[in-house]
Amino acid sequence: MIAWIAAGVLAVALVVVAIAFNNTVRDKNAKIADTLAQLDKAKAGSAQLQTQLDQAKAGAAQLQAQLDQAKANSAQLQAQLDKANAGSVQLQAQLDKAKAGSAQLQAQLDKAKAGAAQLQAQLDQAKKGSAQLQAQLDQAKADSAQLQAKSKDATAKAADLQTKLDQAQSQIVQLQTPLPKKGR
Repeated sequence: MIAWIAAGVLAVALVVVAIAFNNTVRDKNAKIADTLAQLDKAKAGSAQLQTQLDQAKAGAAQLQAQLDQAKANSAQLQAQLDKANAGSVQLQAQLDKAKAGSAQLQAQLDKAKAGAAQLQAQLDQAKKGSAQLQAQLDQAKADSAQLQAKSKDATAKAADLQTKLDQAQSQIVQLQTPLPKKGR
């Protein structure tokens, strides 16, 4: 690019020189001096442009290095993003599985609660039946106690009657025994 600029500047200088040759020698000398001054100025500008070009090349090389580093960082970030996405997919699958397991456990819990409610109703019914049976048992014990008391009374009366019967039989036997005859 500097070569083009230099060539452009050189071409301008040559045009100026050609014009100077068309003028008179005196004008030519003045113009040659002027052209040489312009040439020196163009050379200085060309050197300055060369310096700017070298600086631009160095800046471009630095920017290229930064671009390469940015591309490497971008590739690394893309790999991390891909890994994170894969992990996210895996976590989503685990979450879906956990939700399905939770739904299944909830169904089992609901079924267990229904079973527990049914068992509670049966337990309440059994308690009610047990209370009724306990009341019947208590009544039966009371009746049994009364019957035992009556049985004792009956046994005592039977024993008394047996004693009386034995006495009565003894008296009957005595009455049936003939009395010894007197005098013989």
